[in-house]
Amino acid sequence: MTDIELKTLKDNLWHSADMLRAGAHLAANKYGQPILGLIFLRYADILFKQHKQEIDAEYQQYKGTRMEREYKDIAIEKCGFFLPECAYYDTINNAPDDAHKAVLVKKAMETIEEENPKMEGAPYDRILEKDEWKDRFKVLGNLLMNLYDASKPEIFERGWQNDKFKPLVYLYGLFCNQVDDEKLDRAKARMAKKLDQSVSSSDRVCDDADWVIHQGKVIDLSKIDIDSVRKEISTTPYKALEIEDLRIFIEKVLQQLIDKNCTRVLFSQRYKGIIDRYNAGGSENEDYYERLLQLIEELKREQSRSTDMGLEEEELEIYDLLIQGKKLTKAEEQKVKLAAKNLYQKLMAEKENVMVVDWYKDEQPRKKVLSLIQVSLNEDLPESYDRISFTDKTNLLLNHFIDMAVQGYGWAAA
Repeated sequence: MTDIELKTLKDNLWHSADMLRAGAHLAANKYGQPILGLIFLRYADILFKQHKQEIDAEYQQYKGTRMEREYKDIAIEKCGFFLPECAYYDTINNAPDDAHKAVLVKKAMETIEEENPKMEGAPYDRILEKDEWKDRFKVLGNLLMNLYDASKPEIFERGWQNDKFKPLVYLYGLFCNQVDDEKLDRAKARMAKKLDQSVSSSDRVCDDADWVIHQGKVIDLSKIDIDSVRKEISTTPYKALEIEDLRIFIEKVLQQLIDKNCTRVLFSQRYKGIIDRYNAGGSENEDYYERLLQLIEELKREQSRSTDMGLEEEELEIYDLLIQGKKLTKAEEQKVKLAAKNLYQKLMAEKENVMVVDWYKDEQPRKKVLSLIQVSLNEDLPESYDRISFTDKTNLLLNHFIDMAVQGYGWAAA
C-alpha cells in the first residue's frame, strides 16, 4: 500500500465516521465495534485465502484415506488459524440487506474464537513469514489501534473493553515489543544460542572499529555450526520467527563485511534476491531456508579469504578492486596481490603527510594521493594493465579512498 493509498483509506474511514456521528447520532464506541470487526475480518480473510488453495489441495489429496486430516487442522498448520465460511468477508458483504449484517459480524467473530482456541504464537509466526505480510499488518494494525482507541467511550466510563479485539491487540503488542510471550521467547533463545557462538566480546579498546557492533561484539562466522542451525529450523514450530532472527543476523554480518570491503556488496544483492524471490512466491519455504544457510556458508568462506590469501582486509579490498572486470592468469594474480599489499603499506606509511584533515576537499593533497597510487601500482601491476585500464584503476581507487574519507570510515578517514 502506497502512502497515497494509505492516506486515501484513512480519509475515507474518518469521513465515514463523521457521517455516522452526524447522521446516526451514535457515540464512537457504539459504531466502532462493528466497523473494527469488519476491518479485522477483512484482514483475516485476505491472509487465509492466500493459503486456501494449498490447504484445499492437501485436504483433497488425502480425503477418504487413512491419512485424512481435519480441514481445520490443515488450515491451522498452513496459515496459523482457521477461518470458517461464515467469517468470509464476501459471505458477510454479499448477504442481503435484511440479513442483519451486524449479527453476521458478531457471529463470525464468535466462530473464529471458538474454532481457534489455541492460536497462541502461530498467527504472529505466519505474519512474519513474508515481508509483504509484515508491512501490511503494520499498516492495518496501526490503523486498527488508532480506530480502536478512537472508539473507546469517554474517560469517565470505566471498565470498558472489547474482548473480540484482545487477539489483535496481543499480536500488535508482539510486533511493537510491548508483549512478552514465553514460547516465542524460547524459540528466539534457541536460535540466538546457535548464532551467538559466533559473537565474541572484548573489553579492550579496538582501533579497528569497523568490526565492532553492539557494544564490542564481533561476529566470527567460523564458529557457526550450519548443520545445527539447519536442524533447529527444521524442527521448530515457529519457523518464520527464527528465520526472522536469522535474517537480522545475516544483515549484521553483511554490514560488517561490506564495511571492510566494498566489493562484497554483491553478497548483499544476492541476499536481497533470495528475499525478493521468496516474497514473490518464487520459492518454497524449504528452498528459502536452505538458500539463506548456503549464503551464510559463502559468507564464512568470504570472511576467511583474506587470511587464506595472506592479505590484510584492507589489502584484500584493494586487490578485489584491481581485479574487478579483469581476466588474469595465476601469475598475474600474484603480481596484483603484491601490488595491493605494497600500495596499502605505502599509503599507511605516508598517511600523515598526504591524508591530512579534509584532504579530499583540496586539489593538492588529492593529487599527492593519486601520484602515490600511480607510482606504486606502476611498479607492481602486470603488463596486462594497459594505459586505459591502469588509468581506470588508479582513478577507481582514488575515488574509493575519497568516499571512505567523506563518510568517515576505514583507514582512509583522517
